[in-house]
Amino acid sequence: MLRFLQLPARGRLLVGTDLQGNLKDFQQLVKHFRAAGPDAQLVLTGDLVHGPDEVTARAWPEHLGTPYRDESPALIDAFLEEQQLAPGRVHCLLGNHDHAHFGGPVTSKFHDDEAEVLEQALGRKGAERLRELVSTFPLVVWAPCGAVMLHAAPSAEVRSPAQLEQLILEGYEGFDIERFMKVPILGSLLWSRMATPEQSRRFLQALNGTIALYGHDVVREGYERVGDDQLCFSTSFGLYDEWKVYVSLDLAAKYPNVHALREGAEILPLYP
Repeated sequence: MLRFLQLPARGRLLVGTDLQGNLKDFQQLVKHFRAAGPDAQLVLTGDLVHGPDEVTARAWPEHLGTPYRDESPALIDAFLEEQQLAPGRVHCLLGNHDHAHFGGPVTSKFHDDEAEVLEQALGRKGAERLRELVSTFPLVVWAPCGAVMLHAAPSAEVRSPAQLEQLILEGYEGFDIERFMKVPILGSLLWSRMATPEQSRRFLQALNGTIALYGHDVVREGYERVGDDQLCFSTSFGLYDEWKVYVSLDLAAKYPNVHALREGAEILPLYP
């Protein structure tokens, strides 16, 4: 499967981040996607799965925003269904939580081994289906409007899209995060929480883009412009509903910098 996915130059592009098992937020995002027309593209920037455990759900901490229960199995079904209903128009990037099902390091936000807990809940066939799905997730999605979508901050030292196709994604199960972050390109793509202006500029130039769109970190206010070419935003995890946002772009337009993305136009509330 392609690790560098290129989108067409027409229709709307809707981008959401970090659902982590929140089925309700995915369903809300799908409403916007379906209303955007038959040429619309939907891109999730990774971390489709792994939500709160039952202990967290019963004693919900304020820093996690609007309470919800982990519905990762149902969300996987809903995502696959939407892919079938809109062939070639629904995509999810590989996030660090998704990677845990396909050779990545263990993630332990709510469980010691979140991938193991989810795969036990899914059963053998369900777990195999999830691993097969995750293996198709690209690392980067590029749009001719200038948008480059990735899971984490754009600090990876990439020279060309061809490099992404050569990356080995499996075999990191025993790595801790510090060790995995030293894996060239892949560690930064999936775990980096910040990129300097110079790192971001090099990353975007190598991939022929002008703006980087990503999540991974929680932005309490919904979104944050980082310099002139980075937009980190939160569609779901860790926010109250009134602060959750998604991005909607015109694939036929050109976006020279993130200051061209306006609140109420390109940066929109998930729940109007």
